[in-house]
Amino acid sequence: MKKILPVISNIIPSSRAQSRDLMNRFLHFGRNDIIIVLMLFFGSFSPAHAQSVSLSISPPVVEILLAPNQSVSQTFTLQTQGENILVTPELHLAHPSDSSGHVEIDSTPLSPSSIPLTIKFSGPSHTPTLTFTAANTDKAQDVYLALVFRASPPSTIYDLRSTITTPSISALILVTITPTDTLPINLEIKDFSPPLFHDSWFPLTFTPFLTNNTPTMIRPEGQYEIISPSGKTVLSLPLYPNLILGNSSRLLQGTVPCQPLQGTVPCNPTPLTWSPTWRNLGPHTLRLTITTTGGTQIIQVEKTIWILPVRIAIITVLFILLFIIFLVTRGKSLSPPLDRLSQKTYS
Repeated sequence: MKKILPVISNIIPSSRAQSRDLMNRFLHFGRNDIIIVLMLFFGSFSPAHAQSVSLSISPPVVEILLAPNQSVSQTFTLQTQGENILVTPELHLAHPSDSSGHVEIDSTPLSPSSIPLTIKFSGPSHTPTLTFTAANTDKAQDVYLALVFRASPPSTIYDLRSTITTPSISALILVTITPTDTLPINLEIKDFSPPLFHDSWFPLTFTPFLTNNTPTMIRPEGQYEIISPSGKTVLSLPLYPNLILGNSSRLLQGTVPCQPLQGTVPCNPTPLTWSPTWRNLGPHTLRLTITTTGGTQIIQVEKTIWILPVRIAIITVLFILLFIIFLVTRGKSLSPPLDRLSQKTYS
């Protein structure tokens, strides 16, 4: 069994090259994956006093890969703008909440016995250092945490009968514990069911989802392709490398062509949209391919859709009908009455 070294990755791009697909999973931090949760705590409707406080935290997102019984430390820095600010850091469990990469944070602090991790705090409250030690386990599993910094002024500033609005900010901590150097992969493409026919007059847009059926997170890549009846690829769009947490789904999106910042941050996501032209007619193949960061194919789905000029055909038929009606009406108006013809013949 290979020895797994602890890996920490945050939104600051790493300069070290990762050779394995498992390590490469912790690159490419996009701004869609930077999850900063801002919570406001309100009390009763008694007179409230608001204090101008600005909070920022670095790093906002951290991914950690650990082997059983290994330890790793991470320091967080909280910056505040305001006087007499007291900061209380707390750990809460986090859960994926939707297909856009958002998470839901438990309202109650973490119970240490509920997770296979031992976490120790050290240092001042504004710059705490957290040391994570993985428990001894024989299966891969994830733990998602939120380090919540709750800022509040000293209680002596205001009347204790008043209500004070206390802002807070959190950093997301995503931990994978695995006893081996490989992780289970079980992905499924959903809601990728195009209709049989599509009007070439309108853009073709799909919103498929990629479901992760394992308890560990993964950051897959992929390609969306549209192939013409002649076998020519009329659209080839790289998929945005979204992080998919364990037992959750993410909306599949493309990546717009641009130059990545510092070589590791992906470009902005874009919908899977294609605008056919008058030449793109007939049966087209839609292909979705999901791969690892190293290019190993995980899943591939193909669908067939007929691109037809439905709108143009309807307009053409209506024009022909109107033209026929016009000819018939004009013919009747030009034809002389039958009784007049009879008079001219026998007079």
